Amino acid sequence: MGRGARGEGRGRALASMGKRDPSSPVSRPLPRALRGTRIGIIGAGKMGQALIKGLLAQGLSRRFLRAADASPKTRREVRRRFHLHVSDCAIEVVRQSEIIILAVRPQQFPELLEELAPVIMRPQLVISIAAGITLRWLKQRLPGIPLVRVMPNLPATVGSGFSVITLGPLATARHRAIARSLFGAVGEVCELPERYFDALTAVSGSGPAYVFFLVQTWEEAARALGLPAAIATQAIRQTLEGSTHLLRESPEGASVLVEQVASKGGTTEAALQVLAHRRVQRYLVEAIMAAAKRSKTLAWG
Repeated sequence: MGRGARGEGRGRALASMGKRDPSSPVSRPLPRALRGTRIGIIGAGKMGQALIKGLLAQGLSRRFLRAADASPKTRREVRRRFHLHVSDCAIEVVRQSEIIILAVRPQQFPELLEELAPVIMRPQLVISIAAGITLRWLKQRLPGIPLVRVMPNLPATVGSGFSVITLGPLATARHRAIARSLFGAVGEVCELPERYFDALTAVSGSGPAYVFFLVQTWEEAARALGLPAAIATQAIRQTLEGSTHLLRESPEGASVLVEQVASKGGTTEAALQVLAHRRVQRYLVEAIMAAAKRSKTLAWG
């Protein structure tokens, strides 16, 4: 091997060392609100594991973190991935925790809360991330308990989520800081009154599916144009990532950026004219409105 080849090899190795695994949350110092606080996660599926991953990345000690899940397969997966004890008994985890995060499916809530309500005591904080489970519904089953409702989205599983929080009437400023810190471990957080949750469900909760649908359609067009599948995938995903980064960094809005790409009489203008003729924008708005309407229909309480 020549000197140049060895140099290239060292350069590639150093470059790879500097790259962060995109599926890993960015490591930040553990927020003060979470220090020394015992956290229990009931339901260790995708979102439960996202929280475990994000909290451990921030430096939360495993001795302050507990999880429970009914599935033996899920328990084995969590033990393998995070070296964390996972119980099959939710009551056990609740009794050991100051903060209880309910991360099971909405249809499991009635049975779960019937089991847990007798052992949940103030000053424990209960945080629900289930779609459609309202604070009113939770309050009826957990009277006197501070409650926070959170709506995260799927990109939280790679540390790039968007979570909306709303506080119940007994939740305090400290509880707000805890909820923000927990979900800040997996992305960005904002606080809104609960009346906005159906709209946010349609916009950010369902939002990743709109993006994936667009990419799926984009890839079909690329194949129809004869591009090799691997190149098409690389081109589309990098274009998407770069465009999102540009949108975030640019002081201009999306409409101005569209104009910057679409020169008069050019290829982009030809594509946009087809979309306008087919009224794609109108149908996208209708689709998002339909998601919000369905969210209202599915809400409990």
